[in-house]
Amino acid sequence: MFIKNFLISLLIIFLSPIFAFADHEIKAQNNAYQHNNQGINYLKEKYYFGAIKEFQIAINLNPNSQASAVYYVNLGTTYEKIGYDELAKPCFEKAVSLNILCFDYYLKLAQNYKKLGLLDEKIALYHEKTDSPLNNVLLGLLYIQKGDNSLGITILDDFCDKEKNLLITKGVKKYIKEITKDL
Repeated sequence: MFIKNFLISLLIIFLSPIFAFADHEIKAQNNAYQHNNQGINYLKEKYYFGAIKEFQIAINLNPNSQASAVYYVNLGTTYEKIGYDELAKPCFEKAVSLNILCFDYYLKLAQNYKKLGLLDEKIALYHEKTDSPLNNVLLGLLYIQKGDNSLGITILDDFCDKEKNLLITKGVKKYIKEITKDL
């Protein structure tokens, strides 16, 4: 009996520090990732309200990192699916600003501008913006969305020639190949 009580006492003494020093740190980035995944599941189920809420929670947990660009795109895509293209626009713009080297975000943004009837306005704006060569990616896409494929492809092709080593260039080349296949 004495040995049994002694062993239990020793066990309690040695195991109690493990519980006292447990890691209770909340990792917002992991939680944001989980909320984004839940939002994707809701989107697949066409439960748009739930998807919007989950994407918003993911964004609130991790608002300004390159990884959160995905959350913004998912939120914008959900808004578009329910016919709120105007609400999708700032989501796509924020995604492009957070991850400037992802070609798909530029494409989504250009398509959104077309839906909103902003092509001419944005083309004029991006003709004036010469501070970054990446502006030419969006400018070329805007021309293609407008129906001026030859000018858009020329701008994108010129971008690829000048910026061979950027990560986005691979996506631009792939898009040029796809769009010229149909011509």
